Amino acid sequence: MAKSLSAAQVTALLQATKNSSKLTRLQVFTLATTGLIDVKDDNFVVTGKGQRAMKRQTRRINIEKNVPVVAEAALQILDTNEAMCNHRQIWEAVGRDKFERDEVLDAMRHLREEGILETVKLSGNNFQVFWRRGAAAPEVVAPPEVDEAAEVDAVVKA
Repeated sequence: MAKSLSAAQVTALLQATKNSSKLTRLQVFTLATTGLIDVKDDNFVVTGKGQRAMKRQTRRINIEKNVPVVAEAALQILDTNEAMCNHRQIWEAVGRDKFERDEVLDAMRHLREEGILETVKLSGNNFQVFWRRGAAAPEVVAPPEVDEAAEVDAVVKA
């Protein structure tokens, strides 16, 4: 996987895409030595490498924004350690109109890397992948058991 851009590189690349004539010498040096900008017809232009780096950075930011929402929905659906679901159930829980399928899957993969979710293949079919709670997921709290005998005594005494 490619290296992440530093905050200075992101700022400089954003400036280069908007108005490259306002880049400082340090920004030009930083971007040029990493191959993110080049000179073409006496102007600075963002290279293909720079464009791909910005797309990766944008994708990373979107994943970080989506992970808490997807985690909450997934852990709500997967309310027991044995419960399993497919990605569509989680996608519908977070809102199919609010999130793209790939955004939800990317967030779920990120949660899998953290150990909060894990995947289970019940067959050799890649379309039958199920998700369940991982080892790092918060513990499932069982609802408190109601003592029926105490409840009956309270009703009789009233």
